[in-house]
Amino acid sequence: MSSVYISAQAIDDLKDIFTSLISWSKGSLELNHALEYVTDIENQCYSLIHKTYHFRTRYSDHKQFGEKVLMYRRKSKTVWYIIYNIDTKQNILITKIISNYLTEE
Repeated sequence: MSSVYISAQAIDDLKDIFTSLISWSKGSLELNHALEYVTDIENQCYSLIHKTYHFRTRYSDHKQFGEKVLMYRRKSKTVWYIIYNIDTKQNILITKIISNYLTEE
């Protein structure tokens, strides 16, 4: 049976997202709301195991981290890119989580 794994880098990304959310100068989130936000992103990662189609990365910023990407639109202006690879046994390794604000085309 296939599994989803989250790399140390992607775990660090989730931690950084949480820290940014609770310390954002334009309006930080309460701890519970920030935790829920990050949990939603993490749930998207684990949902990959149920996808029948996996999109290829198209931005050079993303290609350095993996071959596949899931776009998770959290808000109207915020998209999280979950970058990953799939091995020959269909296991998924999440390698990077990055927002559209940090992605260069």
